[in-house]
Amino acid sequence: MNRPAALQSSRVLRILFLEDSALDAELVTEALFSAGLSIKVERVVTEEEFVNSLRDDAWDLVLADYLLPGFDGLNALALVRERYPELPVVFVSGALGEEVAVEALKRGATDYVLKDRLERLPVTILRALAEARERTEKHQAQDALQKLLDDRTALLHELDHRVKNNLQLLLSLVGIELRHAEDETTTRVLERMRGRLQALGAAHRDLYDGQGSSRFEAGNFARGLCQELTAALGGVKIIPEFDIEDIEVEAAKAAPMALLFNEIVVNALTHAYRERHGKLMLAMRVRDGKLLFQLSDDVFSPEEKRAAKEGASGTVLKGLARQLDANVEWPDDEPRILVRVLMPVHEVG
Repeated sequence: MNRPAALQSSRVLRILFLEDSALDAELVTEALFSAGLSIKVERVVTEEEFVNSLRDDAWDLVLADYLLPGFDGLNALALVRERYPELPVVFVSGALGEEVAVEALKRGATDYVLKDRLERLPVTILRALAEARERTEKHQAQDALQKLLDDRTALLHELDHRVKNNLQLLLSLVGIELRHAEDETTTRVLERMRGRLQALGAAHRDLYDGQGSSRFEAGNFARGLCQELTAALGGVKIIPEFDIEDIEVEAAKAAPMALLFNEIVVNALTHAYRERHGKLMLAMRVRDGKLLFQLSDDVFSPEEKRAAKEGASGTVLKGLARQLDANVEWPDDEPRILVRVLMPVHEVG
């Protein structure tokens, strides 16, 4: 007898068979042998025998009649699903109405075959085994992926913790140096350094306390930065106003953008607002792949604009602008606008 290659199995399949008819059990077993399946069948009749046999976790498949004396296939199915959620269960019954079959499938049966159509059983079994194997492999892959994700998350949290500690240590060291600074120039340099470290710390906090490490909420960061810097001013009162859109960019730009924004705002507050009150209006939006960062007021005097421009000529701001491919403009012909920064960005959706 020629047997289809699809029905061959390279190992012995262990089948638990719930069947009260010895003749029907023989017919089913013969149908499987005849199809070329290598099987070992253990037949049980009562609920007690079935429960005892289920304690063995090496079964590949459960076959079950639907109606038995004092026991039925749905109860057997429930016992299997309770212990082995992925173990295939196929009903082999002489009479299985459509409603009963649908109910069995809803409760987790893999398939069903009528006893007068046993030629379907080998293919049904192989399909059930293949589907179970696929589900098992999928769950294993998902478990492995989840473990990898958990490991990466734990590593990320550890790195986050270390970066925060290191930044705090640096801030503490700068604070010590500030307390021992002997001249005004050294004090100013250390204060600018402390401000840059604080900007980095704020960007890092926003990255890891927000929606994950893949995006940087640049708009929220710029708003918070302006609020903190204007609130810390002494002697003058600067009221920040905002026209900011929700802008999220890739995390790789977080540090240089935070430092660039800090340099621009600190420079403006230091050189363009000497001995006067005013507003610091920050506009921030993205158009056609370019981010606009703009500081303005009702009007700036030529002296204020010149002082801010000359104060921003340092190598730090130039280096940050170069790193971000940003263009920093100080428009002399627009009295309201102090500085305008344009840089290419890729928004994160």
